[in-house]
Amino acid sequence: MSEHNHPVQISGFWQGAKDSQAIIFTYLPVSFAFGVSATQFGFSAWEALFLSCSMYAGASQFLVVALLGSGTSIWMTALTVIALDIRHVLYGPALQNLIQDRLNLKKTAVWAWGLTDEVFAAGMIKLSQRRQEWSESWMLGLSLFSWMSWALGSFLGGLFADQVTHLPQFLQAALDFLLPALFLSFLLAAFERKHTFVVFVSLVVSAMACYFINMSAAIFIGIASGILAGLFKYYILKQKDEVSI
Repeated sequence: MSEHNHPVQISGFWQGAKDSQAIIFTYLPVSFAFGVSATQFGFSAWEALFLSCSMYAGASQFLVVALLGSGTSIWMTALTVIALDIRHVLYGPALQNLIQDRLNLKKTAVWAWGLTDEVFAAGMIKLSQRRQEWSESWMLGLSLFSWMSWALGSFLGGLFADQVTHLPQFLQAALDFLLPALFLSFLLAAFERKHTFVVFVSLVVSAMACYFINMSAAIFIGIASGILAGLFKYYILKQKDEVSI
């Protein structure tokens, strides 16, 4: 009887917008820094806004303006960004495996386009911990307002680039740290004890690759090691557990 008296309330569009506040407060200063960086490489505020509307690749946009500004061909720039952001191909299927409701194609196309690292992490936390509250409308609000804050910050950064070039260096360093810090907070929120093995393997392998090779290689090697560790844990260790039982 208690279940009927206290039905689970499905989160709607405006709840998704409200839940995006943590992402917005981080996206605004980081995207502002992107707008400033874009103008330093010869792009206008409108061009910075265009990149954030058409590309919306988060931190990868810094790399795009740097490569294009240094004379790199657009094809080489595109291939570099694709290699850097190939992980996004896995975000949709990972969420779909947890979604029980039938998806609306139009809504899905919109919020799937806005699946940045942080939006994906927020969606995974919702689906893994409060699945019955999840809805596509909530996901729309989350992704749409996150993207709007990124686009707005990019435009404002391009407009006021001349006024912020004299900021202290420690503030610029703080802006660079905000985005990974936000994603780390989502990662810790979604962390469960059963993920210890995969996370441990990924961290150790990434650290070794960073020390012996370089940071860029460590990112790809860390991702690959995490995938392999997850597969090993699921198919090998799980089978051993079942046999022992």
